[in-house]
Amino acid sequence: MDTTIRAQVAIPARIDRLPVSREIWGIMLLAGVAWLIESYDVGVIGSVLPSLQKEFQLGAFSVGLLAIASTLGIVIGVIPAGWMADTIGRKKILIIGTAWYSVFSLLCGFAPTPAALVVLRFMAGLGMGAIFPIPYAMAAELTPRHFRGAMTAVLDSFLSVGYFAAPLIAFAVIPSMSQDMGWRVLFYIGGFPLLFVPALLKWMPESPRWLEVKGHTREADAIVSKLEHDIERRTGEQLPPPQIEAKSDTGNLDAGANRSTRQRGRYNQIFHRPYLKRTVMMWVAFSCILFIFYAIQTYTPTVLIQQGYASATAFLLTAIIVVASIPGKYAAAFAVERFGRKATLIWFTGAAAVAAVLFGLLHNPVLSLSCGIILAFFGIGVDPVIKIYGAEQYPTRIRETGIGLFEGVGRFFGGALAPFIMAFLLAGSGVPGSYLFVALLALVGIGTVAVLGTETKGRTIEHV
Repeated sequence: MDTTIRAQVAIPARIDRLPVSREIWGIMLLAGVAWLIESYDVGVIGSVLPSLQKEFQLGAFSVGLLAIASTLGIVIGVIPAGWMADTIGRKKILIIGTAWYSVFSLLCGFAPTPAALVVLRFMAGLGMGAIFPIPYAMAAELTPRHFRGAMTAVLDSFLSVGYFAAPLIAFAVIPSMSQDMGWRVLFYIGGFPLLFVPALLKWMPESPRWLEVKGHTREADAIVSKLEHDIERRTGEQLPPPQIEAKSDTGNLDAGANRSTRQRGRYNQIFHRPYLKRTVMMWVAFSCILFIFYAIQTYTPTVLIQQGYASATAFLLTAIIVVASIPGKYAAAFAVERFGRKATLIWFTGAAAVAAVLFGLLHNPVLSLSCGIILAFFGIGVDPVIKIYGAEQYPTRIRETGIGLFEGVGRFFGGALAPFIMAFLLAGSGVPGSYLFVALLALVGIGTVAVLGTETKGRTIEHV
């Protein structure tokens, strides 16, 4: 094999033969906590909307605007952040984004008017968008290929913990405080991630695959060598030699990209073969799956209160529904490595579609709650599958750019528009019509993956 090719694929081959050790878990824990604390800030709006609606006498348009403010920020922040992460590194963007959204989340607690809160939530969303793609890119680039899908599902469960924490804290805080203070305290808590920034600075490494692609081979080698040394010293066993894989399609191989190819427009590459079909698939499927998530996360407390539950009970039931997504994500972690990414996406999203219809139609409290739990188990549980599947569609040199684009498009159509659409559907068609629409979108996502998707399970990400 050509020595240049051998040198360029050495880092991926060395990573792919590592065991899933405590060293890998430690890095992924940092990425998971970054997602956990961010997801609290994303999810908190659903818990404060009923209080804000009551205090400021907000109509459907104002409620929808508050609900989408941070998501609009995420949409605008995530696309350039993907390009920046491909340009200056994953670690720097993760740290900058965390510090940014923490400051503005804290300031939300001091907002004097709904208009000010909309602006501050939008600004916080810019930082949230910057870091959203980073953890699952790190999982794709630092985890051995035989555990890549499962690791992303485990990481994604941290998101559910944050989403679960928001209504649970609201259950404890809002009923015990004055109407204008409870929601402010929830935003004050959103400033705590600032305390996590020093840990990221000290312990989070840069992606060695990215470093190698950018020509920083010494830094990449140092990170992987330390992992290898620590694993061998702790286990007392020598690691197996790397297995170098050849690939005829140099268009998919980072090693085959010359410097001029790497420097030309990354967005241009994503819209040409072989990536165009993958990009279209991810934009449509991710939008549909995110709509399910935002319908559950943002409007479940409001729907339950409209159905006659007291606010404290609605928050508690929302927490129960959302927490069901955690075992759903672990089930997805098993399924993606057993049955593959594509099959898991189709079956989980299909089950969510059925549960959404039943959740909208059934009025019995026990049956409705059960369907809500099933909806979250499959509808949010599928999230890590679409994320790792998306990360596997692109080579390292354009991975964050590709992720940033499908995150941005998905969060615009499935996130920014979802709260507005749900607000007006709930006002016009009630709960049954709203969740029938959710189910129809789920079917659109299924069809897109079925027609355009290809299986990526077990394949080296440089060779997909």
